[in-house]
Amino acid sequence: MSSVSPRQRKPVEYTNGKDCEPQPGDEQIGAFSRERLVAMDQRFVARVERAFETGDESREVAAAMNGANASRPR
Repeated sequence: MSSVSPRQRKPVEYTNGKDCEPQPGDEQIGAFSRERLVAMDQRFVARVERAFETGDESREVAAAMNGANASRPR
């Protein structure tokens, strides 16, 4: 049997790394503006805080699930 398999492919150059040239559209980072992201974060935090207050969620369990410091209120 031959040492070179006909199924082996040549490696394809990686085109999405840090060292690659910018492509059209790269100047847009994400689909949301900073203001929109801040508003979404504020709504999320308010809902999680409400879950803590009503007892639907535990700060200790939340901290264990994602490693965040949920033992102190924001």
